[in-house]
Amino acid sequence: MTPHRAISPDDCPACRRVIAALEDRQQATPEISITTEELGRLVGLKKRATQNHLSHLFQQSRIDADRRTPLPGVGGASQPALPGAIEWAARVIEADPVFAPDPTCAKCLVALAGFGWSGQVDPAELAAAAGVSVRSVERHRPHLVKWDYVRFTIATVPTQGSRRFGGRAPSRYELMSGFYARPLSDEERVHVPARAAAIVWGIRWYEGVSPEERENAETAVGFVLRAGWPEAAILKALDATEDRNAFNPTGYLHTLLRKLRGQRYLIPAQIAFTGEGQRRLTECSVCHNITWSTAPEGRVLCGGGICLEAGTDHDTRDVLPLHRSA
Repeated sequence: MTPHRAISPDDCPACRRVIAALEDRQQATPEISITTEELGRLVGLKKRATQNHLSHLFQQSRIDADRRTPLPGVGGASQPALPGAIEWAARVIEADPVFAPDPTCAKCLVALAGFGWSGQVDPAELAAAAGVSVRSVERHRPHLVKWDYVRFTIATVPTQGSRRFGGRAPSRYELMSGFYARPLSDEERVHVPARAAAIVWGIRWYEGVSPEERENAETAVGFVLRAGWPEAAILKALDATEDRNAFNPTGYLHTLLRKLRGQRYLIPAQIAFTGEGQRRLTECSVCHNITWSTAPEGRVLCGGGICLEAGTDHDTRDVLPLHRSA
């Protein structure tokens, strides 16, 4: 019997039904994503069979990496060329020798990258995308974590109307570069007090504290900044955007900071690969004023695409405004 992977989707009745159902859904309600179970009911397949046919259609370039968007034209024998995550994964596998004796880990990393730089994915979906069993995914996933290429976070489902545990949701993941941020240099440490003060003032729930407590909080945040942590990662760890009434704001702040103290910042793969990263305070490349930016070092401009101080007393005759490339 011919293996399914060797059959063209045009010669597989189930694949034709799946692609037809996806095309109908895209035309009818493109803003609403269809679940695997719902798709299976439409085409008369069980969940596992539906996953297998979606994976085959992706491998044959008939649908995009989200496994829901049909691609125009007749596909070839390879996956659709997706800039970004999949390209990064391919380069990592080619460059890192740890993948040579472990092709299953390589399949899992590429499949995970097919879902994006970060998100939520069910082990069964990942197994179908990688063309391996769920047991293989569970066995090789810790290897990717150990090599610092991915981080997983447990996601729970709260009971409706309460905060009680209502079950497990697919784990959240984020692709990581395998590289850690370096500590700040002596020149960079000069700006730490101002950066730390901006972070503390950006925490919504940190209110009703004395000037001395705020100063101590800025000092504690400064230690984390000197270790190479960016502002956005620190604010995220401190629940800066949450509106909460902390009984002891200072104690709660230091409890959260304890999770970062002594830890190195693992750089996300998207930041390392694209050069565009998390929003942080840094110097303008022309006038050296402190500004918020997501651009890589050396390409930071206080006006986004231009330096706002160019042509003023901060500039000189031989310095021209820098323009960011696309």
